[in-house]
Amino acid sequence: MTMHTDKGLKKAAAQREKRHLPTNFNYRMMERIQQEAYLRERRTEKRTFILWAITVTAMTAGGIGYLGWVYGQQILQLCAQIKDHIPPQLDFLIYLPTAIALTLLGIFNVWLRRKAKQKQ
Repeated sequence: MTMHTDKGLKKAAAQREKRHLPTNFNYRMMERIQQEAYLRERRTEKRTFILWAITVTAMTAGGIGYLGWVYGQQILQLCAQIKDHIPPQLDFLIYLPTAIALTLLGIFNVWLRRKAKQKQ
């Protein structure tokens, strides 16, 4: 009877579908795991940055609010005094061409440096 059972088992084993994993299964699985870990790390970094930005913004707003509450009158008096001593706007127009030229030269400098890095 054991011989008959052995033949039946062998026959059933031969008829079953053979499913093989692809040869690069381990590589692909490890790649997916690494990708998930990287995305999880990026999400954590993003949340940390957002929390940091909110904290810094709240602290800055609180500090400015406190300074305004304590020194508000003195700040208003100082602004009124400075307003009387500011030169007219026409005096600032003399410096406008120089400011534009410096801005354009700065942009040109950045462009040239990028071009030089690309050639290296």
